[in-house]
Amino acid sequence: MTKPIRFTDSSGEFLARDNVVMAFFGKSPFSEMADGAKRVFDKYLNLIPQDALKWSIIGMNTGTFKPVTQQALRRCASLLEKGSAEKKDVHFQLMGSQKWVPDYCFTVTGYKKPEKVGFLDPANLVEMIFPRKVLEEYGEETLVKLANDLLAVLPCDSGYVSIALCANESAARKAGAFIAPLALRSHGLDIASNTDTSSSMGSRCRGARWLTMLSTELADQVGGLKAFKQKLPKEVIIHESPKGVLLQAGKTPEIGDVNQNERTPLLASVAHVIEKITYFHDNSLLPIFGSDPERRDRWERRFWVS
Repeated sequence: MTKPIRFTDSSGEFLARDNVVMAFFGKSPFSEMADGAKRVFDKYLNLIPQDALKWSIIGMNTGTFKPVTQQALRRCASLLEKGSAEKKDVHFQLMGSQKWVPDYCFTVTGYKKPEKVGFLDPANLVEMIFPRKVLEEYGEETLVKLANDLLAVLPCDSGYVSIALCANESAARKAGAFIAPLALRSHGLDIASNTDTSSSMGSRCRGARWLTMLSTELADQVGGLKAFKQKLPKEVIIHESPKGVLLQAGKTPEIGDVNQNERTPLLASVAHVIEKITYFHDNSLLPIFGSDPERRDRWERRFWVS
């Protein structure tokens, strides 16, 4: 495993780090996803160390950090009951020892009725974040099985698993000074901004990642299984699911390094096939790229560079 990526400011506070991110997005009323989200939540709590979660933010309109307690965990679980999701929007984050850019994090943002309003086209989000070391501790095959199992129980439009660069949201521009050059150099690294990104992505996907998950309905918009089998190289493993498909771009994640002429051909092949259903022009990424839309667009279109 390569050395973990860590960037801090002069005070030692984390600005950015690499994590493993598994995220799911869905445009339907969250009550239709709630039961599946509860199963994902239970799975996450069973996977991580018992004392890994330290901080919580619970509630759509609060930004107050509070310690994680058993009562807080029960409250979060209750928000994932279908009856609760039918009554109001849902939001909570449970974080590890760092309040910003934590090693572990579980996030749910669910909308009672996700309607498009102006530039906003919200999708529900269920996201799990792990330390990078889980790739070594669990193994790639275990993560693939986990993603496949969760895709089968969580109704969603899309999802993904990737090694991701995660930024301190309270200092996104400072973090971007480190993240943007690295992301433009290593095309296999995701930039995780899913809480903000999901507010505008609608029913699209975030694009090609190591594991790219698509609902049957979304996959059919780009030709479905027939197109995937015809257009993707054999090294991209196609996992069929009762509710969709998982495209695995290699047995291990491609990272790449354009400075060393190391490309990411498997990710590029997936990107081209799913271009029509990919969410581009993600304004939530602009602070990372110094408010420069051309740099943001260059990263989003990195798989189209020859």
